Amino acid sequence: MEEYKGYNIVSAEGNESRFKCIKPIGKGSIPAVLLGLFTTALEAKKAIDMQKSNHKEAVKKIASKGKSNATSNSNG
Repeated sequence: MEEYKGYNIVSAEGNESRFKCIKPIGKGSIPAVLLGLFTTALEAKKAIDMQKSNHKEAVKKIASKGKSNATSNSNG
């Protein structure tokens, strides 16, 4: 088991499995995009990084839309 950015990367079916899966730390949940099997721990880490960067971009887009709406509404 390996911890990475708030997730555990574990062998899919016991210690003898060559596939990896991502589990939440504690009782949390994980995004659907991270469900499934990965061939290596490195591939699982790449998926986590991709999901986290996509989440940050989505939050920025929502924030920028909120600012532009607030500006246009106050001028109108």
